[in-house]
This record gives sequence, C-alpha cells and structure tokens, in this order.
Amino acid sequence: MLTETMPAVENVSMVSAVSQNETLPSDAEITRRVMKIRSSWSVAERLRRRREADTRFADLLDALTTEHTAA
Repeated sequence: MLTETMPAVENVSMVSAVSQNETLPSDAEITRRVMKIRSSWSVAERLRRRREADTRFADLLDALTTEHTAA
C-alpha cells in the first residue's frame, strides 16, 4: 500500500496579506466611492443609518467615559 506524506508546516512560507507593490486609495478616491454608494440610498435608508451612527457614537462615548472613571 502506498501512502503520501504531507510536508511539514514550518517549511511553508507565509505570504503577507498586502502586496508589496499595492497602493492604498487616496482620501479623494475613498470619498468618491462613499458618495457613490450613498447616492443610491433612499431618504429612509439615510435616516436609519444616521440614527444607527448616532446610537453607536453615544455608546462609544459612554464606554470611554465609564472606562475613564473606572481607571
């Protein structure tokens, strides 16, 4: 009977997640993409997202305040 053995894991090189020649998008490009996405939202969707963002921001401030007073 023939058996195949797998190479040891330590012999496998790790490839970084970001390519060395990859460039990140500029702030202007990110803004353009965000505006394009937002333009497809309905008024109701914009309101829902704004309320959610306000809630998350309030929760963040509460957490930071609680952490600061506990320290």
